[in-house]
Amino acid sequence: MSSPLVEPPQNRFSTQVGFLLNNCTGEMVVIGRADRMTRDSLAIAIEALSWMAYEGIGERTALFRAAKQLGVEEAGELRQANRLIMETARFRNRLDSVVAIAIGGNEIKRTAHGVASFLRILAYLKYVDGASRKDLLRVVRWARDILDWRELHPFEKAIALLASGTVVMHRADLSEFDRLALETCHPVWFVERTIRVFGRDFALRMLHRNLSRLPSYIRLNTLAISNADRAMKIAEQIKGSKVPKLDGIWKIQKPSDILTGTNLIQSGALVMQDLAGIVTGLVCSVKPDQSVLDLCAAPGNKTSHLAALMNNRGEIYSIDISDRRLAHWGSEMKRARVQIANAIRADAAETPIQRKVDVVLVDPPCSNTGVLAKSPSIKWRITPARVNEYAAKQYSILRAAANHVDSEGTLVYCTCSILPEENEFVIENFLRRSQEFEVVPQTPFLGSPGLRGLGQCQRFYPHLHECNGYFIAKLRRTD
Repeated sequence: MSSPLVEPPQNRFSTQVGFLLNNCTGEMVVIGRADRMTRDSLAIAIEALSWMAYEGIGERTALFRAAKQLGVEEAGELRQANRLIMETARFRNRLDSVVAIAIGGNEIKRTAHGVASFLRILAYLKYVDGASRKDLLRVVRWARDILDWRELHPFEKAIALLASGTVVMHRADLSEFDRLALETCHPVWFVERTIRVFGRDFALRMLHRNLSRLPSYIRLNTLAISNADRAMKIAEQIKGSKVPKLDGIWKIQKPSDILTGTNLIQSGALVMQDLAGIVTGLVCSVKPDQSVLDLCAAPGNKTSHLAALMNNRGEIYSIDISDRRLAHWGSEMKRARVQIANAIRADAAETPIQRKVDVVLVDPPCSNTGVLAKSPSIKWRITPARVNEYAAKQYSILRAAANHVDSEGTLVYCTCSILPEENEFVIENFLRRSQEFEVVPQTPFLGSPGLRGLGQCQRFYPHLHECNGYFIAKLRRTD
């Protein structure tokens, strides 16, 4: 297995670029075409995709690492690179099929990472983005310089085929699920599983929705803005539509509109958070002077939302196992003006807190199958075995969390997965063994009812609700 292109040099980012990278997700991609690309954006994309293949890391981490490694800080270059990374990952299995035909049927995974990454990008630019031959030839010249023409020389025929658009995919011999996997750009097992769970029509609409970006959401942070007049002035600056039934929440359709509010986000006045995550905070129904246990708390958007709903009065114990994520959590708490949250590094299944609290929020690690529109590379890393591993961990965390819920207290469980193994199955298993808890109604209820008779649970689907796929269960201790 060959390693990525070069060893990363030491490089220090400016505050502006550091913020861009920390917040650069699929939601923020500026859609451009190949004629707007530069050599540096191509180099970052090739390097980032190589790291993703080599280490199995996500788009955001790979973008940050590649940009730092190559010493590129210019925001426009990073946005173009991010677009290439995201979209190449989104259509990967379809691109691999095209590339495999171009290189004579050999599997692309046997090709050196840098070359494979470039061939995928070239296939994306031609077969998905519709780039002109002139732009493609310029991209090929840059790639020869970035990768060294000698490394690309054995693939010149394949490059010519891809650039000319003469590769034709033959699907006659594919099974139904294999064909749908290429059509929707998802793993075969995931296509089959979603169709069996949700039905063919519903599943295919959901899978097709994952092939384009979702809107972004912004909430007003009342901890940073207590003055009503200033809040109104800020609201007038937001280029988005207000979300019905939710005060201080806006939906942003155009990624460029997010960038216009960067200073307000940096100051803590506005917080970027997905709609389903915002609803989760509201479902917790916290009040000032209550005590809250926030499990798997980093990166902190839910923590800051709970603190705002509590008017910075009460106590929040935020548990996370990762030092790196807790460092980011600390930065978010400072920016959001949160004063009542205390970070504790610990395994959520073995929480060191001894006391009982009014509200426990459990947002455990999950397969993230609800965020495939925003982080498409996840779908190529997740497996059925991993889903089962997550479900077992989620159950153990939920059981541990239940021990800290006070009498008549609230336990809220949520994941950004759409699969019932991590949602309804976990709740059913928990309720069988914890009869002192019951599922209770949620307010607000903006999603769809849960599956398997758990109608008081709430589900969000990308194609129905224009946000991440999500599951929320609210339980109450009745003893």
